[in-house]
Amino acid sequence: MKVLKAIGNFFVKIWRWIKNTAWVQPLLIVGLIFAVIFSISPITKWIQGMADDSNSAASFYGNYKKSLSGGASSDADKVINDIMNRMDHPEQKSDYPDKYYLVFVSSSCPSCEEARPGFETLKNNWTGSLAPKDTSYNYNMITIFTDETTDEATAQKNAFQLFLDRQAYFFETAAQIGRDSNYYLNGKLSDSDLNSLESADPDDFLTPTIVMVDFTAGGISEVMFGVTGSNDYAKASLLLHCWDHSEEFSQNYTA
Repeated sequence: MKVLKAIGNFFVKIWRWIKNTAWVQPLLIVGLIFAVIFSISPITKWIQGMADDSNSAASFYGNYKKSLSGGASSDADKVINDIMNRMDHPEQKSDYPDKYYLVFVSSSCPSCEEARPGFETLKNNWTGSLAPKDTSYNYNMITIFTDETTDEATAQKNAFQLFLDRQAYFFETAAQIGRDSNYYLNGKLSDSDLNSLESADPDDFLTPTIVMVDFTAGGISEVMFGVTGSNDYAKASLLLHCWDHSEEFSQNYTA
């Protein structure tokens, strides 16, 4: 207690000296001003960094993420299993929507960043200027991150590679449906991209890969790779056409 009292008395004496010494006070004020000025830039950068993180593509897609954690019992596997089961048994009840975008993304993906404004613009205008033909369906989206790190990873394969091995038939099916789609017949899909999807090769897997899951149209109904458009609204419109199976995704499309 004596030590603490001594320390306290020391700081009290310093404060009294500062208080009673007129020339010290302006120096302290100037020092505080400079301290505030020099601290503004780091604080601003810190705040900007937080804003950038919250507005990043990874953050946006993360709102809809189904994790690979858990191996064959993962949330991501449950989504794929549900799709394949319902395609074989349409009467089967499901915990998932009847229509949604299934999007494979990665955390550091320039094309995913380019696609994000399209998804956001569509979502924000879903009940307005970009309303779907059938307004009874809400905007729905599920994402799976190809670069997610989980405890199931081995020395030879990461979590997504193991997922691809388990769900190879899904990717083969999606690629074949892509080849049969009007989007492909209208010249909007390349064989090389569909071959990459079919092979389910982690070293050649494209992000974002977008699969339109629509059980009013049989399940897997459209496949896209990236979202093109001259601006955010054009990208959103393309995604809406995918949802509605219209324009580029229809049989009567003319460029």
